[in-house]
Amino acid sequence: MSNANTSPELTMFDSSGAMAAPGVILKSDATMTLTGLINHVVVIQHYRNENPFAVNARYVFPLADESAVHAMTMRIGERVIKGEIDKKAVAESRYQEAKQAGQQAALVRQQRANMFVSNVANIGPGEEVQIQLQYQEVIDYRSGTFALRFPTTITPRYHPINGVLQAQEQSDHPSSNEQPSFTPSAWIAPIYSTSRHGDAPQSEFSLTINIDVGLELVDIQSKYHKVAIENPAFGRYRVALNESNAMNRDFLLEFKPLQKEQAQAAFFTEQLDNGERYGLLMLLPPDDHFTQTQRLARELIFVVDTSGSMHGQSMEQAKSALYYALSLLDSNDSFNIIGFDDQVMPMSTQPVPANDFNLRRAERFVYDLQADGGTDIKGALDSVLDGQAHTGYVRQVVFLTDGSVSNEDALFKHISAELGDSRLFTVGIGSAPNSYFMRRAADVGRGTFTHIGSTAQVQPKMQQLFDKLAHPAITQLALINDGIDQQLEYWPSPLPDLYFSEPVMVAVKLDSQAAITLTGQTAQGPLAIKLSTQQGQSAQGVARLWARQKIKSLLLYNQQQQVKAQVESLALEHQLLSPFTAFIAIEQTPLSTVAEHNVQVANQLPQGLTMRLPQTDGQSRLSIVLGLLLLSGVAVLRFKK
Repeated sequence: MSNANTSPELTMFDSSGAMAAPGVILKSDATMTLTGLINHVVVIQHYRNENPFAVNARYVFPLADESAVHAMTMRIGERVIKGEIDKKAVAESRYQEAKQAGQQAALVRQQRANMFVSNVANIGPGEEVQIQLQYQEVIDYRSGTFALRFPTTITPRYHPINGVLQAQEQSDHPSSNEQPSFTPSAWIAPIYSTSRHGDAPQSEFSLTINIDVGLELVDIQSKYHKVAIENPAFGRYRVALNESNAMNRDFLLEFKPLQKEQAQAAFFTEQLDNGERYGLLMLLPPDDHFTQTQRLARELIFVVDTSGSMHGQSMEQAKSALYYALSLLDSNDSFNIIGFDDQVMPMSTQPVPANDFNLRRAERFVYDLQADGGTDIKGALDSVLDGQAHTGYVRQVVFLTDGSVSNEDALFKHISAELGDSRLFTVGIGSAPNSYFMRRAADVGRGTFTHIGSTAQVQPKMQQLFDKLAHPAITQLALINDGIDQQLEYWPSPLPDLYFSEPVMVAVKLDSQAAITLTGQTAQGPLAIKLSTQQGQSAQGVARLWARQKIKSLLLYNQQQQVKAQVESLALEHQLLSPFTAFIAIEQTPLSTVAEHNVQVANQLPQGLTMRLPQTDGQSRLSIVLGLLLLSGVAVLRFKK
């Protein structure tokens, strides 16, 4: 390879022997409208073909991992074609037929809960096609602060090897700027821009956020981007992204209401035309449920990812987080630190007391950690999860990683089987972490997810995490009908443990009941909080969020094929993207010629990532060597139409 910072590329030639270099410029616009706890988002992707010939384009892009994508349209000039939700296999077949017939068409699929793929067929020379997506999500709220996140790029992930070398889906031809990867056919990987620091960005991005919560806000902060903030009326705010090169790191906006007291509860309801009622509940029990609790002895195990994808700023942030975590340990605590890449490297064979000698030993261990090698997350989990009950103390595992993996489902099942009474808390490190893996791993691990996107956030974020870790959780949470012997259908299910300043967010299908009760167990005994279902504030989209949460829980705790029919039916009923459904839009008037070239729009590498080839399983060193050997032979091939 000519340059360590340049990704391998597969050069394509046409039938005359001339190099084909199809290029599509992408411009993305996102508009968020926040009402109550629900964020309504519209994303418009502009695909502009700057070639003198037609092309087929693909773009692999991230969205929030809790997003419920419910609408798609395609615009070509003045023509607008509304997308239809269909079974995934049917939609893919319709798209291929339209593409081969020279019709302009768009197909949008969900690859992961936070990773999506747009395909646009037959974009004419000099033409622009717009794909509009709409989704909803519940905004994050903890410790009195609301947070909105919009992911812009994807941390590279390396899928476990299976012996199939390909750069595309089998139905597509490779193009000049598409990078081969050693992956199974179901995996569609992003490619990355080779532009250097300081070069003009190859993609444009704009973001506008309209906030209408009816409250005066304070401390409105964009953590990683420059923004312009307007306050046109009381309780209404407009925030606009105010920088050009913004697609190499997640966007994060945080804000607080002016009131000093924290919100204790919020309840939103929606009634559909068929009479069905749905509710969205946020509940934050009073702090005295925690502060009156005697602190229990704890065993804390810190597991830190030292693989190649953590190289650079991510590794520095992880070390800073560990140093700060060590400073917060109590003399009654015991702890251990385990580093891992494709090997597991413990500081000690057993947890040790948090005394001065062991803390200094731990600081030296952290200082010596280096980011290199593959990422055997299963091996790391095996070293800390034993499936046992631990009497007399609370066992908490803090897992620091960028989550640069693609075999998430297998890891979720492994965590569920081996958790025991341990609790798994994930800390996402880096500018564009795989929050889907970290959030779901924390759900299954009955813990919580924390994201650290910059070194400046290490201290406040770790302090918030330790505030939660220092107090016992409310466990065995459940929602029950009052006076009615009928089980409520609510999601997520089971409900996660509840921690200090960490609210319950739950979507529930309501019948005729007038009240429901949240029950749980604390160190002082049973907890019961009654809620009236008649006092909820009316809101749109609650039913979709309920369906989205039900799909998430079904897939998280069951084998995918066992719940396929149920997930497919839910997604079609509520018009949602899922692993088994897709949006398809087709322009009926065909072009005069069928596009012969395919191009994948490049993502920007996450800010601070210095390694271009990620390594994400125990065999990744072998995989990369083998992959590069194969690429050296493939790169000189010519593909004829």
